[in-house]
Formats: sequence, C-alpha cells, structure tokens
Amino acid sequence: MSACFDALERSGIRFLEYGSTAIDAYRRIGPAPLKFVVVEAGIVELAKALDPLEFPGLPYADAAIRGAGAAEPAIRFLCVDSLEATGLGAGLAADFRRDPRSGFFHDPTGIYPLLRKGNYPAVDPSRPSALFEAAILAARAGDAENEPPPEAYARPGSVSAQQQKDLLTLILTGPRPERGLDFLLRTGFAAEWWPELAALASVDHAKDHHPEGGGWAHTMETFSHRKTADLTLSLALLLHDTGKARSVSAEGRRFDKHAEIGAFIASKFLARLDFDADTIRDVTYMIRSHMLPAALPRLPLFRVGEVVADPRFPLLLELYRCDEFSTFRGPEGYYDACAAYKAYLKNRKNPYRDDEGRKLGSNHMRMGD
Repeated sequence: MSACFDALERSGIRFLEYGSTAIDAYRRIGPAPLKFVVVEAGIVELAKALDPLEFPGLPYADAAIRGAGAAEPAIRFLCVDSLEATGLGAGLAADFRRDPRSGFFHDPTGIYPLLRKGNYPAVDPSRPSALFEAAILAARAGDAENEPPPEAYARPGSVSAQQQKDLLTLILTGPRPERGLDFLLRTGFAAEWWPELAALASVDHAKDHHPEGGGWAHTMETFSHRKTADLTLSLALLLHDTGKARSVSAEGRRFDKHAEIGAFIASKFLARLDFDADTIRDVTYMIRSHMLPAALPRLPLFRVGEVVADPRFPLLLELYRCDEFSTFRGPEGYYDACAAYKAYLKNRKNPYRDDEGRKLGSNHMRMGD
C-alpha cells in the first residue's frame, strides 16, 4: 500500500479507489500514473492527514498529491460525506470501487455483468464531465453499452492545463488510446483544444507508402504496436508526425524537415499542458531523431554518434519500430537498425576498436571509455 494510504489509515479516514482506477484493477490493466480515490472526509480533515496536499481546482478532485514515480502515482481525491454515496461522475462506471487494502470490489450500481463482458455502461452526455469520462473509458475500459453519438456530448467552455494533462495521460496509458483520441476528434474537442493533433487529420499520405491512411490514421495505428504503455513513448508516438501538417515539399522530400518542426510543436504543446521539463526534453529528442534509425546502417557514426550514445536511444528504437510497423514496409528496417546499434555497443566496449569497429593502434587505445 502506498505511503498516502498508510497515512489515511492512521488518521482513521475511510477511502476507496473508484471509477477508471477500480476498473483498471478489475481488468488487470497495469496501474495508471494517476489514481482516483474517494474519501469519507472533508478538506480540512484530509489536509491534516496528508502533507503536502494540493488543491488543483479540478471539477473531479477536491484535493491532490503529486506522484513520485511508478511506485507512487499521482492521486486525485474526491471528498464525500459517506462512501456509500453514488453519483461520483457522469455515469455508473464512476461508482465502481475497490478497496486497495483488501483488493475487494464494490459495485453499488450493478455494473458487474457489463464488466465481465468487457463492456461498461455509457455515461450521460448531458453531465458536465461526460466527455472526459467517455474518452478515458474508451481508452481503458473496452466498449460502451449503447454509447451516445459524439454530437450528443457538450464541449466544455474552459479546460485547465492540469485537466487536459490528466485526460491525455489517462488516454495514452490505456490499452486502446486510439479509441479515446478518435472520440475526442469526432466530438470536436481535439480541434478546439489540441489543434496540433487535429491537424494530423488533414495530412494526406501517399497510399503506396502508407496504406493505413493519412496522418491521423497512421498515428493511431502506431499505438497498436506498442509493447508497453509507457507515457513518454506514447507522447512521442502521438506527436511524432505533427510537423507534417506544417512542412512543405523540398528536394524530393514530401514532408521536408517535419521531424524538426514536429519537435518544436511538441515542446510547445507539452509545455502548454504543464508537462515537466524532463518529459518534454525526452519526447522532443525522440521526435527530432525519429527518422535517424532508418538511416543508421548507412551513416558513419561520427555523424550520429551523439544521438546513438544517448541513453534514451533504445526508447527511440521502440518509437521507430511502432512507426515502421504501421506502414507497408515491414520489420526489415527495424531489424537492420537494431543490428547497427548492437554493433555500436559492442565496439564501444572494445578498447582495441573505434565506434566504427576499426582496429585502433596501441597509441590510440581507449582509456577507460
């Protein structure tokens, strides 16, 4: 149990995980970077039990604590008078709960039969939080039962940066992020709040290179090839081709400099949503360099050594794999890039050879490299 839950127990505050957090546990999906917890306490009582406690002004959270890595995800707290209360969100799925101490589930609104089928009850599109809950559930919880059409959902008049970050994080770390993102595109939310992403729908790919479709379809396809729902990788996949919407053809290149343009767009987008500096730095590195692995077997290492030597390069290779497998080209380019990288690592460890694998003279042997 987390240190936060230990502190709540010591204070005698009753609490349960609820909504998508409880459904994740029921479906045995890996824990999200963000948990939803309902507490039987007021703000003052909660603040006495937890330090530091933040008050983010979110419509779905009375208080919050920041995460501390995978072992301690961020938590959004909802304060109620009684844990038996229902109506915690826009739909019945929000009322599904789990006791993290015992692992027991609580189903006050009777949605077990749907969850067993891999479905969840649709949210009420007239409720203020309906659009957000529907997008998150689409990405994390399977199929909605009798889902309302996208046009039935009202778009919010204002959405804070923190709310947008929470929404995107939960969608991208779900098993099917493309479902949640497609929903936001169809409702018009993406065009209004994330125009950098919506612009991908206008990118027309040559069908002989991208039979999966245009920029949006290709980006959504990359998620199906992930081996892990890592947030940094998922952000890089989401944003890796955003530069195509602003690039022009030059010297036979259809989307000239789109990687560099995309890195700039991604840095501005992620900063606007208050992502931390380390995440922005990692994602922009991957986007700026995402074309490099394809050329790695042919390039001299003195031209790309700095990128290849970066400890983030294995994650860049994973981005390349998902990108490549989403086209007609197949796995050969990825395997060639991996072979070139393995050769580089082998030569790097050899004190008698340079990074290209050439023998070094005795006067040029690597010294503690």
